[in-house]
This record gives sequence, C-alpha cells and structure tokens, in this order.
Amino acid sequence: MSLSHAISIISLVWVIIHIVYRVWKPKAALLPTFNNVPRARSWVERSTTVTLNKVQLKVQTTAFNARHDELASRLRDRRSKQLRKWTAVFYSIGVMAGICGLVLGLVVLLWITGHSLLSLVFPTSSRLHSHQKRDLDSAAPTHFDASDYIRPVIPGLTVPWAHLPIIIVVVCLCQIVHELGHALAGALYSVPILSSGISLTLVIPSAFVSFSAGFMNSLDVFSRARIIAAGPWHNLVLWILLVGLGKTAVLVERTTGVGTMLVNLGWEDLSKEGRMVVGIDDDSPLNAVLRAGSMVTALDDISLASEEDRWSQYLMPQIPIDVPWYGWCVSQELFQTNSAECCKDAQPTLDRLCFDSLGRGKGCLNPIPILSTSEHQFRCKAESDCNDDAVCVQPDSSSSILRLSVQGQDLILWNGPRSEIWEQVSVDRYAPRLWFVPSTTIGLLREFWTYLQMATLSLFIFNLLPLPFLDGAQLLSALMDYAYPVLEPNNDVESGEGNAGLWKRRLERLVQFSTLCLIALYVLLGPLWGSV
Repeated sequence: MSLSHAISIISLVWVIIHIVYRVWKPKAALLPTFNNVPRARSWVERSTTVTLNKVQLKVQTTAFNARHDELASRLRDRRSKQLRKWTAVFYSIGVMAGICGLVLGLVVLLWITGHSLLSLVFPTSSRLHSHQKRDLDSAAPTHFDASDYIRPVIPGLTVPWAHLPIIIVVVCLCQIVHELGHALAGALYSVPILSSGISLTLVIPSAFVSFSAGFMNSLDVFSRARIIAAGPWHNLVLWILLVGLGKTAVLVERTTGVGTMLVNLGWEDLSKEGRMVVGIDDDSPLNAVLRAGSMVTALDDISLASEEDRWSQYLMPQIPIDVPWYGWCVSQELFQTNSAECCKDAQPTLDRLCFDSLGRGKGCLNPIPILSTSEHQFRCKAESDCNDDAVCVQPDSSSSILRLSVQGQDLILWNGPRSEIWEQVSVDRYAPRLWFVPSTTIGLLREFWTYLQMATLSLFIFNLLPLPFLDGAQLLSALMDYAYPVLEPNNDVESGEGNAGLWKRRLERLVQFSTLCLIALYVLLGPLWGSV
C-alpha cells in the first residue's frame, strides 16, 4: 500500500464516519439546551455521548459505572478481606514496577539521545552499513547501534502501510487493558468513576477512565500511587503473559510438534523452497513481473529457503545481515574498452551500470547478460577464479541493483531502494490448502501477535515517562509527596514549610520540561544521525 492509497483510505473512513454520524444522530430538540461543545457536534444516547470534531471521534459512557460500584462494594465486604489484601499486594508490586519503569524510561531516553549526539559530533568511519558484503571466511563484524534496540513503528517508513489496521487494533486493545488497570485499582479504594470511553484521533486510538478528582486527592499517597501505576502495570503483566505463552508454545512445539501438525492441516510450509508472494501494491512496478502465488527463491545470493525471515533481514535497512561476496567473470577486453562515465552518474540505468573489479578499476557494462546468468562457472570470489583473459567484477557499491530469483520464470532485476520491495510486496512461508482461506491469514496472525507484545511493552515504558498528561508525571508527583509531605494550606507559611509544595511543583515541571527537551532533541537528531 502506497502513501497515496493510505491517505485515500483514511480519508474515506473519516467521510463514512461523518456520514454515519449525521444519519444516526437524534433530531435536534425543540427547546434550547445548554450543551455547548465548541466547534464539535455531539449527541447523547442513553448513558453514552458521541462527539465528533473533524478527525476526532470520542465515545464516552457511564454504562460501566454501576459495575465498577458493585466491584468496589464487593471489595469493601468483610467476606472479601483476603481478596482485598492480595489485590492490594498485586498493585503494590505495580508501584515498584512503575518506579523501575519511570527510571528505565529516563535512562533509555538519555542513552539514545546522548548516543545520537555523540554519533553526530564524532562520526566514525568504522560504522557498518546495513548490508555489508564480506568474504565468507572473514569474521563477523561487531556492530552496535541504538536503532537495533529501539525502532519506532511508523507506517510507511519503518513498517508497511498495510500494517496500519493491525497496529490500530492492537494499540486500542492495549489501551483498554491499561485503563482497566486504573479502574480495578480505583475500585480497591472505592474511587467512583465519572465516565469511561474510547477515542480515535485521525489514526491514533486511545481509551480513558475519568475518576473523581476530589476522591483521588483525599487518598493517601501510596493508595494514589497504586491507582496511577496500575495502568502501566497491567501492560507489563500482559507482556509477561504473552512472552510466557510464546515460550511455552515453542517448548511444546519442540517436544511434541503439535503446532506444526495443526498448521499443516490447513496450510503447506514452503520455507524449504523460498517465500510465496501473497500481495503486491497496485501501483508497484513489480506488478508487471510478479503475481500472487509466485515463489521467490533468492534475493541476490541470499537464499530464501530457510525458516529465518531472510526476506526482511535483507530488504530492511534497520536489520543488518552479512552478504557473501560473489562476482562475475567477464572478458577483460570488454571491461577495459568500456568507459566509466556512468559511474559518475547519480542515476544509473539498467542499460549501463557501473561495475567494479578487483584492483582493475571501474567500467560501465550492460548488466542484463551478466547478472541474469545462473551458470556456476561465471561466478567468482577472487581474480584467480576467472580465466587469464577475464576479470572478476560486481556492481559498484553505489548502485542499487537487486536480483530476484523467481521459481519458473526469468530473473528479475530491480533498480532502486531495497526497502521499496519490502513495502510493496508481502510474502509468507505458508500457503493455504483450501481455496477459500486467505493466503495472508498466517501472516496477519503472526503480525498481530508481534505487534501486541511490542505495543503493550511500549505503553508500559512510554506512559511512565514524566510528561504532562501521562502516568509518569502523576507517579512522580505522588512519590515526591511521599518523600516530602506538604503541610496543609492553612499552616504557617512564614515559617518556610509552606514553600515545600511550590518547590516540589517547580521541580516536577523542570523534570517534565527536561524530558520534553530530550525527546525533541532525539527526534531532531534522528534523521541527521541516520545519515552519518
């Protein structure tokens, strides 16, 4: 899916939302009302309020308030003393996890920002490219990059646009789990819920639970910290459960093979042959040479006949992979009689491509008769592998040529960024045995599982950053109130003790401002650092 297609689909969805909203909203009342929402339209249906403001849809309801009150009443019951005790212990652990997450988030933010700044100020020539060609006998290079550990999920840049619906669903589910944590912890202290709901801003979903501010402020510091940390704690617990379930499934699969047997009932594993094409963007130039169901067996000299995801490893620049060096033997006379003018051209073509030889300079050759051959005697790893009247050449490192080997058809030559193939073509190792089963089913389930783990862990860390409107800022405030209790407002201010509250609030704002500056600095340095 291209950017234009993604924008068109998102625009169409919002047009449909506006049409449905106008059709379903109740007729305007004859008598005037005092419900005034600036620049937005809203209507109320029983206990639910729907508000639409341009590209923001908000659904707010009080339908779950009674259930929450019932849970709070049950926890207050003497017969639920043990349940209340262990629930408090569970959320006390969440406070400890929240403190660790807050510190971890700040440390990681400082680390990646500082690493970006140092890499920009002191660039090193020893940094390896994402796809480095080396001899098979050479040792694996040591490579360290912050982006290997932290990768932002940006549709169209780091992940395909086709993943956007899965990302929206996954983030929405993780947000619901997050807010459920706040609600359950609030029920432990009988804090009433004013409302709950979900919202969608353009393509970003979110969920929320509104508590009574008066009740929250009346709680002691540690009780308030339990409620604040409960949301991120639920995200962390979900991540632990998902990882544990995944490890258990792998262990069961290794010992019994039951998973493979179940999958093989409906799908055929093609990983021993390569990767099957399950989708191609409509505007992709590969539509003319590829089709759904084609079997891609290799990318350049990287065989796809493996259980590893070599497709993504080779095409995505964020994932490094070692590529063995192989060249082609061509006539020495042909190579020397061709000039190297195309090597100076910033936009080479498939008619004249710059080739580099082992110590004999560069030359421009027609790549089609050279790269399209698959006979072993034309390949070389050293000059000695060729005859006396031949030289060993390969496409110059500045070129962006790529060979796709497809089963049952001629070799495909691609001239352009590798990441475009990854964005435009979807592949899978499984093919459905039944015609009515979508070929993308296994891939969608795999992506859903991966994004679910990624999103819930990311929400745990991100929500604990000390930023305005996030749990981290509220948790930091509660911790400071616990460390330095503030006297009542009617106490003697002239003694100097009344200034403690002002001092703490200023410190909180300083921490929040510093965190915002670190994030802004990392965002600004990110593109520059990536080009160093």
